[in-house]
Amino acid sequence: MSTFLQQVKKLWPIAILLLSSILLLIPFFLNHAMIIGSDAIFHFNRLYDTAMQIKHGNFQYFISMYGFQSSGRIVNALYGPFMAYIQGLIVLISPSWFGYQVISNGILYFFSGLSLYLLLKKAGVQLVYRIPLGIFYMTTYSVQYWTLRQGFSSWGAALFPLCLIPLIDLIEKKTLHPIQTAICIGVMCQIHMLSAFLLVFVYACFFLTAFFANSKHTKIKLLKQLGLAIVIFGFLVLNVLYSFIAIYSENNIAQPFVNKWMAETTIFKGSSYWLFYPPILMIIVLFALWTICKHWKKESQLLKVTAVTCGFLFILCTDLFPWKLLNNSHNQLIETIQFPFRFFVPFTVLLLLAVGLLLEKWHTRSVIFGLISYGLLLLSLLQTGISTNNALNVWHQTESFLNSSVHTYFTSENTSEIKKSFFIKNKVQALQYVVKSTPDYLPVKTVKCKDKYSLYHHQVINKQKYFHKSVKGNKLVVEWEGRSVKNIQVPVIKYTDTILRLNQKMLHTNVKLSRIGTPIVKQRKGHNELVVSYRSDRLLDTILIFNFISWLIVFYMNYKFEIFERVMIILKKSPVSSI
Repeated sequence: MSTFLQQVKKLWPIAILLLSSILLLIPFFLNHAMIIGSDAIFHFNRLYDTAMQIKHGNFQYFISMYGFQSSGRIVNALYGPFMAYIQGLIVLISPSWFGYQVISNGILYFFSGLSLYLLLKKAGVQLVYRIPLGIFYMTTYSVQYWTLRQGFSSWGAALFPLCLIPLIDLIEKKTLHPIQTAICIGVMCQIHMLSAFLLVFVYACFFLTAFFANSKHTKIKLLKQLGLAIVIFGFLVLNVLYSFIAIYSENNIAQPFVNKWMAETTIFKGSSYWLFYPPILMIIVLFALWTICKHWKKESQLLKVTAVTCGFLFILCTDLFPWKLLNNSHNQLIETIQFPFRFFVPFTVLLLLAVGLLLEKWHTRSVIFGLISYGLLLLSLLQTGISTNNALNVWHQTESFLNSSVHTYFTSENTSEIKKSFFIKNKVQALQYVVKSTPDYLPVKTVKCKDKYSLYHHQVINKQKYFHKSVKGNKLVVEWEGRSVKNIQVPVIKYTDTILRLNQKMLHTNVKLSRIGTPIVKQRKGHNELVVSYRSDRLLDTILIFNFISWLIVFYMNYKFEIFERVMIILKKSPVSSI
């Protein structure tokens, strides 16, 4: 009985986080509606592709054969490949796109709350503060970005706190765990590359502080640990590194949207909702700022580093930072960031860590404080529910039922039929009705190719109706009837390593291509067949196997290391060690 009670005591906080995640899903069940935001169709396509690969046991690491109009374009290999397959599995087991949206949101909420809960636990914050802060994190825009706009950075945000755990020992024990560090950054690379960049940025801030604040002996130790972490990390992301090298070295790849007005998308201007969602977040910011300034000299090193890094990230989110000047420099790294508000994700995590540390040190538990804190938490949950409900209500409108329609087109005029397609088992129907001309990662003739969106719309999406596409083995088969012998443009994408076979004849690598990589071939009168495949790559197969084994080894090593640490702690506390 005592063992059972101990298990309940350990699991009840997790149960509360799970219950909170379910509560945030209530608007979906009440409305029975979808939220189709700015990035929904893009992600639905790439995740549907991996779902079908899993379903048919037909794995194609590079080109898309099921999603993106079965165009053979490359996306997942450059965009969190392992996470794409995990999400694809969720898509596969979901009864519909509506089911996937509900399930994925629930998973996101739970892991984001649990992630912050575990970070605060590692930092020594009491349970009474960990739970409400974990629940509050679910309601912030960093997490809700996926729900409201399908911004994939929310999946990075969900695990961001968990990935900061090694930094606690870096500051407090002056040691950087190489295996844990490599795992954390490696996991983030497999989920979302930009989130991985932000994570490395935070690690760099903490590492430099620990490095310069310690003795020469400690500096050498930290450099060795960092070097080992980088080596292990390299093994864990070999597949990602290989994809970028193999694809970018042989093709001019179209970059994602370049924001020419970065200074207009800061949290003080066009993206202020990051700061005021929920509105209570601003109260927390002011509370943290006032308390830190009041007790600065007495604060711990961990809190000071957290606060300074947090402040720097906040400045990066605003137009106080010279974004306009940097934007005009056309620096590729700056263009990759796209929006200054992206720095708000690590800012939010570090802010809540700082608040947890402040509450732990300066606030004693009282009925009044508890009532105020939980009252504010309930308000933030209510506000999040109302915001989700408002976004869902858009679905019930007659015409403008999408939350974002930029570069998005309908292939049917039957609105009710389009909406119905998101609630049926056959998920491909919705992707055929609602299409988006996102040109990311297309093999363009020049990197600065203009009109990429309209070119993809006209050369791929609009031409679909004249061709029949199917998948046979790991090859995409495109068939059509030709009325005469002439050159035509086929709605598929060819990269340097894409192999084309027209009517049983291999096309040479110098086949004529459009500005976005669609091939122009000479059709014959009657039935035509173009078989699209990607170069067989034994090196990739070897890398994937090695990569998988590397993950198993490092997880095992980390597990053994944790057991060793626990044994050492027990030995230090035992009476024998004091004799």
